[in-house]
Amino acid sequence: MKFNFSAINLWCNKNLVDTEFVIWKILSENEKNNINFFSDPLDKKVEFIIINTCWFLSSSREEAEETINYYDDLWKKIIITWCYLPVRDNEFLLRLKNLYLVLPMDEEIENNIKKTLKEKVENFKNSKINSYFQKINKTNINKKAFIWNWDSPRLPFNLSLGYEYVKISEWCDNRCSFCIIPQIRWNQKSREIEDIVKEIENLVNLWAKEIEIISQDTTRYGIDLYEKPSLFALLEEIEKINLDFKFRLFYMYPDILTLDNLKKLKNFKKFIPYFDLPFQHINPKILKRMWRFYDDKHITSVLDFIKNNFKDAFIHTNFIVWFPWEQEKEFNDLLNFAEKFEFDSVSMFWYHDESLAASSKLDEKNDDKTIEKRVKKLAKVLDKIYEKKEENRKWKEFIGYIYDFDDKNAQIREEKKAPELDELDVVPIKNIQTWILWIWEKVNYIK
Repeated sequence: MKFNFSAINLWCNKNLVDTEFVIWKILSENEKNNINFFSDPLDKKVEFIIINTCWFLSSSREEAEETINYYDDLWKKIIITWCYLPVRDNEFLLRLKNLYLVLPMDEEIENNIKKTLKEKVENFKNSKINSYFQKINKTNINKKAFIWNWDSPRLPFNLSLGYEYVKISEWCDNRCSFCIIPQIRWNQKSREIEDIVKEIENLVNLWAKEIEIISQDTTRYGIDLYEKPSLFALLEEIEKINLDFKFRLFYMYPDILTLDNLKKLKNFKKFIPYFDLPFQHINPKILKRMWRFYDDKHITSVLDFIKNNFKDAFIHTNFIVWFPWEQEKEFNDLLNFAEKFEFDSVSMFWYHDESLAASSKLDEKNDDKTIEKRVKKLAKVLDKIYEKKEENRKWKEFIGYIYDFDDKNAQIREEKKAPELDELDVVPIKNIQTWILWIWEKVNYIK
């Protein structure tokens, strides 16, 4: 029996970690060298495609279905996993010609992988697929979130670029009114501190220079295990690791982030001063409608402390524009907020109803013309901020990682910028002062 497969990960890097574990778990079952992984899903030898799906937004659902359809039309055998399952469209699945397996990411995943490789079951068809999903629904009730541990090896995709993601917890206890994650998945499940430390040690020994710490709500890490937020207890143990690396924190929700927490970050030598703070808005009325439990005063105190105490801080945030009840005053508050703090990077989301989200039932929503006008206005303000920051960076020296190069230029990620999220610098070779053969090593360069 041959099992030639490839994998596609859609959207978030939390999913990517699971994809890496699943690939290695399949390869570990390779007793007779008949299981082969191909990085290119279009390779003619590939028979099976594992598609790790995101179902968080309508745009992600469209991407998932487009991707599944594309490979179905190529007559690849489709294995669907992760967020598709709870909000699936059975009619869409029934139209697929080559759906091979739906693989829930739960406690039974290892057994399901072994069963798949052993039996190579026939394609699901018509009524069989419906009964299968009914079974999934029944077995998933009251289940806790599943998360991989360090002793299940993974195939690290980003080592050649010098970084790897480490997921410290899965899913979320928050109930933001615009978010459907609590509707489609489970409550937060954290990994033990010792387990996370072991995985980081392993990745750094494999030459990872940066560890990107991720979860759905990093600030609340450990509440389910230790009955209190334990992120900074974890960071203290990471700081003790006697190896050469640095770490970055993603998804630090602001509501329980205190100034005492930020003071502790100042003492961590391995911490990259990158602050990923998804504020979503600044107007107290809108924040309350979003079910975000902080206000403009708390946000301002956090940002003032960061700017006054972290000289090289890089601040990324998210904005949701035209949330229900956002009139001109509320939108102008958001504009003034962006202009005042001059964020280094902003992910801007256009609000739209998600049927499972509480916000879809809210009234006083904006029309398309108003939405388009506000988006353009905010984008213009952000572009001016970015242009000003880029002008100020010219002829200054930075530390970064080379991603690619040719005879004239190199593409470099400045160390304090996040991989995949923030823009790379294109730098003439003559402006790189320290040239290292390995492209993932640090270099000094002049922008």
